[in-house]
Amino acid sequence: MWVSPSRTWAFLPCGDSELELLESTEPDGPIARFIEKNGPGIQHIAIRVDDIDKALEELKEKGVRLIDQTPRYGAGGARIAFVHPKATGGVLLELTQRM
Repeated sequence: MWVSPSRTWAFLPCGDSELELLESTEPDGPIARFIEKNGPGIQHIAIRVDDIDKALEELKEKGVRLIDQTPRYGAGGARIAFVHPKATGGVLLELTQRM
């Protein structure tokens, strides 16, 4: 389990995948705002990629709307970037590259 200023999270292995559980530690943090608006449930889906820079470049070339134009660091030290839900049928999609 890890703790950051706005959330606590844990990864649970599920075969070749992982389930990430998030808990808000701030009443106005991003996870708390999501739960307030939508209720508990799935906040986003993450897809592991081998090369996040290449994946983002390919999405940009195809005109896919992105939240993050360049990767940033996320849970567990992974490089991450989000694809806008308007580009994915309403689902927030996270690209993740573990180092």
